Amino acid sequence: MINLQYLSGSMLSLLAETKMSDVSLNYREEVAPSGIWSGWYVLVPVVIAMVAGLAYRFADRPPAIVNTPLGMLHELCRVHRIKGRSRILLETIAEAASLEHPATMFLSSGHLDDAFAQAKKRIAFDKKQMSTLGMVRRRMFA
Repeated sequence: MINLQYLSGSMLSLLAETKMSDVSLNYREEVAPSGIWSGWYVLVPVVIAMVAGLAYRFADRPPAIVNTPLGMLHELCRVHRIKGRSRILLETIAEAASLEHPATMFLSSGHLDDAFAQAKKRIAFDKKQMSTLGMVRRRMFA
């Protein structure tokens, strides 16, 4: 049988260990301050990563479109997702071919071939530039 007197005594001992200061309104627990500055070592790398991401996003962006022939070429390159060296290669071909409107290279593969043939007379293209031109051609006319 369970001794009820023993059971009630053990309950009293548990209650007896609670101090009056624990349940009074004056009881205060010391808490370390927390907030955004307590986690600064996490916040700084996140801010650096965000700034680097924004810089990367806008670094290769051509200048804003202006109503110029070269501006139209930049806009067409953006639409066709031609970036970086590929865009510079198209600009170089247009400049070497003395095209009045470089955007005409986007009309057909024949226009691009004609511009490249004229540019090849003035500039020697290496294998890497030739392969880049092949990739650009696929992006433009595929």
